[in-house]
Amino acid sequence: LRYPTIWLFSHPARRPSIHVPTSSTETQKVFFFDFLSIMSVSAMSQMTFDGADVVATKHIQDEAQLGETVFDAVTSELTWLFVGFLAIQFLIYLGVLPKMNLFSVLSPAAKVKVIPDKRKAALKAVSAAASSGQTKDVLEVWNSERSKGAFPLDVLKEFAQALAASAPERLVSELTEHLASQAGAYQQPMAMNALVEVVSQSARPALAAELAESLVATAKAQPNSRTREILIEAFAAAGNEARVLAELKEEATAHGLALATRGFLKSGKLDTALATFVTALDRDMAIPPRVVGDLFKVAHAKGPQMVQRVLEKLGGREVEVPTECLAALLHDCLKRDDVALARQLEALALKQDSAKHYSVFEPLLKLHAKVGGTRAVELFEEMQGAGLFASEGLCGNLLAKCGETQNLKFAEAIVEYLRGRKMLSLSIFKTLMKVYACCGKYELACDLYEQVLAAGLQPDNVMIGCLVKFAVKCGRRELAEQLLEQSAGADIQNYMWLIRAAGKDGNVGRALELLREAEKAQVAGPDVALYNCVLDVYVTNGRMDDALAFFGAMKDRGTVNLVTYNTVMKGHCAKGDVDCARGVLAEMKQAGVAPDSASYNCLLGAAALGVGTVRGGDAACWEILDEMSEKGTPIDNYTVSIMMKVAKKAHSPQDAERALAVLDRAGRARVFDDEVLFNSVIDACIQRRDTQRLAKVLASFTEQSTMKPSVQTYGLLIKANSMVRQVNKCWELWTEMVEARSLLPNAITLSCMLDALICARRVDDALALFRAWQGRMPPNIVMYGTLIKGFAAARDADRAMEMYHEIRAQGLQLNLLAYTSLIDAHARGGEMARASKLFQEMIDNACDPNVITFSTMVKGYCVEGDLENAFSMFSTMLSRGIIADTVLFNTLLDGCVRHSRFQLADHLLSEMEKYSVEPSHFTLSIVIKLWGKRRDLEKAFEACHVHARSGRSCFDVQVVTSLISACFLNRAVDRAVSVLDEMPAWRGCPRPDATVFGALLGGLVRGGALPQALDVAQRAIDASAASGVHGETWASLAAALAQQGMHQELAHLTQKLASAGVALPCGSSQQDGGTPAQLHGGHRAHQNIDRRRAPARTSVRD
Repeated sequence: LRYPTIWLFSHPARRPSIHVPTSSTETQKVFFFDFLSIMSVSAMSQMTFDGADVVATKHIQDEAQLGETVFDAVTSELTWLFVGFLAIQFLIYLGVLPKMNLFSVLSPAAKVKVIPDKRKAALKAVSAAASSGQTKDVLEVWNSERSKGAFPLDVLKEFAQALAASAPERLVSELTEHLASQAGAYQQPMAMNALVEVVSQSARPALAAELAESLVATAKAQPNSRTREILIEAFAAAGNEARVLAELKEEATAHGLALATRGFLKSGKLDTALATFVTALDRDMAIPPRVVGDLFKVAHAKGPQMVQRVLEKLGGREVEVPTECLAALLHDCLKRDDVALARQLEALALKQDSAKHYSVFEPLLKLHAKVGGTRAVELFEEMQGAGLFASEGLCGNLLAKCGETQNLKFAEAIVEYLRGRKMLSLSIFKTLMKVYACCGKYELACDLYEQVLAAGLQPDNVMIGCLVKFAVKCGRRELAEQLLEQSAGADIQNYMWLIRAAGKDGNVGRALELLREAEKAQVAGPDVALYNCVLDVYVTNGRMDDALAFFGAMKDRGTVNLVTYNTVMKGHCAKGDVDCARGVLAEMKQAGVAPDSASYNCLLGAAALGVGTVRGGDAACWEILDEMSEKGTPIDNYTVSIMMKVAKKAHSPQDAERALAVLDRAGRARVFDDEVLFNSVIDACIQRRDTQRLAKVLASFTEQSTMKPSVQTYGLLIKANSMVRQVNKCWELWTEMVEARSLLPNAITLSCMLDALICARRVDDALALFRAWQGRMPPNIVMYGTLIKGFAAARDADRAMEMYHEIRAQGLQLNLLAYTSLIDAHARGGEMARASKLFQEMIDNACDPNVITFSTMVKGYCVEGDLENAFSMFSTMLSRGIIADTVLFNTLLDGCVRHSRFQLADHLLSEMEKYSVEPSHFTLSIVIKLWGKRRDLEKAFEACHVHARSGRSCFDVQVVTSLISACFLNRAVDRAVSVLDEMPAWRGCPRPDATVFGALLGGLVRGGALPQALDVAQRAIDASAASGVHGETWASLAAALAQQGMHQELAHLTQKLASAGVALPCGSSQQDGGTPAQLHGGHRAHQNIDRRRAPARTSVRD
């Protein structure tokens, strides 16, 4: 090592020039002569250095001593020369250095060939032309110089790149010819790999493979693993999966699989790249982090679903993902609030120490702070444990998010961190104060005032204003007064808060004193808002005479506005004087002040309470709403809130429908922005079972709302989605609440989730969820009652009784729901003896049965045909003062019709009118069956006409099919077909659907009315309802046509059904396919199976 070092530091004049070799022989010569030159210069330099050193140390030396020193230096250099010679021979023996003949090197014929100046200039021009993209000039040099000898490898690569770009057809032949003619001049396989890589990078993998094969065959180059890897990446980048698999089949190394993965990513084949990546993982091969990062970057570009797929394919395997890649993915999750994906990435990041970086913790902390929960605190502690520093800016950002999610625990952890590092600033205190306020901790917010002063900070006017507000809210009047004095009356809002506080305490005198103080301080002159605040104090304390006097003084001053009139109207409405409120409204219009939504809401709220007019609250509500519509006054959140209360209190379905219709007009009102309003809307729709509007509200909430629901709201959302039969959405909400936001559900929310599963007939899932939470949340009777209801619906009385015994073992008292559900479980199974025993136990335990309990008992007796006990139970209910409802009357009425007790049915119908029980669509269907069994078809149709004229919404598919069945029962085939024509004239009757057409076709086939059946079939096809008709119905029609020899009609029907997307079952057109009656019997059995499997519909009472 000493010779090259001495050469580098020797004087340029004495430094020997090193010539660039062009062949292996020349390489040997240059190496040898340069070696000798370096040693000679080294020896002279060493003698000079040693001589200078001697002079510097001894100062005086005689000539003999100096000669002796020179001799020693020469001897030392010769020794090193000999050692170097032996080392070189050893390296040649090992094959590290090429073989060289010492005597041939020293011979006169072994002189170094010098490259002519003209060739040197041409080669230098190649690099310049290649860098500027002048491939034509590069190829000219190639054509003129390739036969004159070898090129430096870098220059040869430039030639290969130019050929690939401009003359790919010449590349293989000319490069192969050149390397074959200069076989000893290029080191293989290094030269071959370099050329193959250049060609593959030009997006010509096939050409690169052809070049490699040609060099191996002609130039005797030997490929190695690097050659195969270059080709693998090239073919993968071109998307040639077959060729890549063929190359990997021969030899699949970790590097090769990594290159294949990267190549497929370049070609956009993410699935193939992912499969290749997983193959390497399955073989326990280490994949470079850079390739893993590329995989995630491409997946990220395609969307979060692809990132999710990559994580699923990893299956928990430990792979190292670059920190910057993880940070980018987590920031994307933060933008989309994708907590689920962020949790998976977090688990992946925390497995590798390199990922415990600030850029990874920052988005995770912001996301968990944004969604709430306890995980944010844990992450913050882990970040500190990793020795990372949280800046004041980050802490302030996290604190602000804590206020939005009311995450007080995390906020306090951040403040303790800042306090420990003496980083508490005024902005941090102000943000923390807002967090306390959002959590309703106004007392803690006020306590911050002393802490701010203790820290040597001075609160600004904004902070003082907020503190006055919070002090008023938590009842710290003295602090509010102190802060008001400190602010020197600079902010009118402070006076307004203190005036409101005085009004809340009933201290009207203090409110007036504050008004006088504000007037003396001349805060922005006489402010209308300040006077309105005092006016409101008079109104809220019921002093309307003083309020009206103050109102008059305000009018004399000219300090009245819209809020002033609305406040006076509010006072009149609070006292029930709606007429005076309307007088103020008229006065407002005369004064040129246009009423707004708040003005009408005062009147609307009073009308909703039934106060004021003789016409009644409901009529007044519609009148006010109509006036708002005429004046173009928009409906706001308060309007919607009032009408939701009206909808819940309405006695008739028509009034409830009209109240709920406000949701259709609420253009500006975004009900999901206000959690209280949103809950009232959801609750009203649930109570009135308005599934259509409920579905619209839920869809708007999912698409547009940014609300972070509370645990209570999650319960309502789960209940609402259960009603619209979206049980999977219920699971999503539950998972979001428990896992994503780490919120602890309460007993009501858990009961709602259990009920949603029960209604979806997923009793086992409900029981599993109950057991999973049983240890963390003490079960109550509502949860047990919900599970018993599920077992009752599943006709599993035994498991229902297991819950009963568990309730007893827990020491809980059964409530009305639990008893009723247990009775229902036994009544459904025909075990009325056990049901009667439970009913008696219920009464003995002072648990009064309600109308649902009696209805359950009555239904059980009716199913058994025991109408005497059914009516006895009905009489017992009436004697207890319980008013019968529609469901109970329908149950008794259906039992009478089933067992042909027609006179008893007539008596029940008259009793329904007596008790003013509103008939339902089920009542109408029973009445139709009643007249059908009595063979009085005209009465059945008359019942439909009466209900249509009454305006009741009593028509549904069940009513129509009952009427059709009554027609067939009375052998009135033509009358059954006429139902299709009469349906559009009945108000509220739906259009004929697949169920109606199926019932009609089945009856016509059974009756042998095939021409009419063909006509109905054509109408079903025209109505696009043919595909919904059961296949057995079409099969029975086809079989009947075949038996009657109506083959032409059958072929025509088959063709039309095919065009409608309906294929007849195989063999349905054969003559021996069974009689129509037999086929219809099979269809009826299938319908019964479907009916048993259909999901249970929860009644209003449930």
